[in-house]
Amino acid sequence: MHDINWRLLALSAVLAVTAIFQMGYTNAYPNTAIGSFRLFMNESAEESMTMSKSEFEWAWSAMLAVYFIGFATGSIISASIADRIGRKWTLFLGTCGSLLSAIIALFAIILKMSMMFGFSRLVMSLSAAISMNGLILLFQVSSESSPTHMKGLISFNAEMAFVVTNLIGGLFGMQAILGQNLVGLIAVSIIPSSIACFLSAFLKESPKYLFLKKNDATEAGRALKFYQNIKDEEEKLNVLNDLKLEREEMQNQRTGSIFDIMSNQPVRRGFLLGFATMQLTASVWPVIFYSTDFLMEAGFSYDLSESVSTGMLFLSTLSTIAGMFIVEKFSRKWLLVGTAIVNVLAILGFAMSAILSEYWSPIAYGCIVCLILHGASYSVAMGPIAWFITSELVPINFRATSQSLVLGLNHTVALILAFLTFPLYKTIGPVTLVIFFVIPGAVCILMLILYLPETKDKHINEIVEQLKNSKARIKQSRVEENEESYGMNKLG
Repeated sequence: MHDINWRLLALSAVLAVTAIFQMGYTNAYPNTAIGSFRLFMNESAEESMTMSKSEFEWAWSAMLAVYFIGFATGSIISASIADRIGRKWTLFLGTCGSLLSAIIALFAIILKMSMMFGFSRLVMSLSAAISMNGLILLFQVSSESSPTHMKGLISFNAEMAFVVTNLIGGLFGMQAILGQNLVGLIAVSIIPSSIACFLSAFLKESPKYLFLKKNDATEAGRALKFYQNIKDEEEKLNVLNDLKLEREEMQNQRTGSIFDIMSNQPVRRGFLLGFATMQLTASVWPVIFYSTDFLMEAGFSYDLSESVSTGMLFLSTLSTIAGMFIVEKFSRKWLLVGTAIVNVLAILGFAMSAILSEYWSPIAYGCIVCLILHGASYSVAMGPIAWFITSELVPINFRATSQSLVLGLNHTVALILAFLTFPLYKTIGPVTLVIFFVIPGAVCILMLILYLPETKDKHINEIVEQLKNSKARIKQSRVEENEESYGMNKLG
């Protein structure tokens, strides 16, 4: 039984909360403060006007969807940034951009300029992607800085930070707190972003990056002491020898371009499985953005809808805490698949409850139950695992590119879905959720059941071998099933 490095856990947790604060906070407060933003959008028009309901729905969807353009772009460019300047400085660059975005947003509200506010969201999302990728690569995957036995635990920090900052954003956006004071609502976010900039500047670079990419054993040894508190020279040499073996294996592999990912069978499978897993998380964005409005459409009052949306974020936070304790106790694959099934069924349940409530109003309370179940199943395992599973499935020389491409593609799809969901929900109803999230989610779950290897406590070489033999395992399983069926028929 390995001891937990509490210093490393605390450092990664604080950095996670402050570095991606903008990502969670600024995507949650529009949900509960939607009334104030409707007023802001009308007041910021060149001529005094009041948008129609339909005009606001499309304009507000576009304003929120800007996030996905920036995040997809940031995810794609962050791979080359992380490999060029390192994981630490990638994180620092992203946190500085987040701070800048908060300042731009603040001035946009003061000056009543909606286009400027949209630009601030673009800067925020671009920076959030760079910060997130730097954070994941530095702390949360394949022991770049963290010991293997803490990989799953630390990997929950980013998800914990996301749901906590969602909760803070949802709470502060309520009318009773800062929902009617947009200047104060946005000014709050400057504080954690400033802390993140300061902290990230004093980090050490990832030991693996220093040894494998920069060939600097001395600095790698110092980084191991900083992150893992390894003071014993023999233990340090053992870690460096393992890294040396990994570097020798890397020298026999390609450099990790997009073409190399697609042409290398196990890496391609790891990449596609990572993308399928991330697509399961796409439904979280309409929930974060529009759950208050969805509940109002089901017949609930604004106050109750606002309270339920915030309560859902609180329960999601508790679920993430629970997930931190179970992630290293159960199979990574089946924990992911199980919570994904519950998550997709919750979306289906929400849609069915909303549709049937038109014929029997009490069934609308099923929407509240399903909304909470959706948030809990996402936070307890599916969401956190989805963010880092790609990096567990591919070798280090493919890792940054694969991680960035998965996040970039995922947010490109999310851009389309988030932009269309709100206005189409108003037009054709809750069946929109079934078309956009339930059917594709079921396909992704089937892929994971058939092809995803177990990654918990596995070395990357073992995972790659499993990916190579995934089809062979399925064929062998079918042969065994046929033989068993034939034997039973013969006995019959």
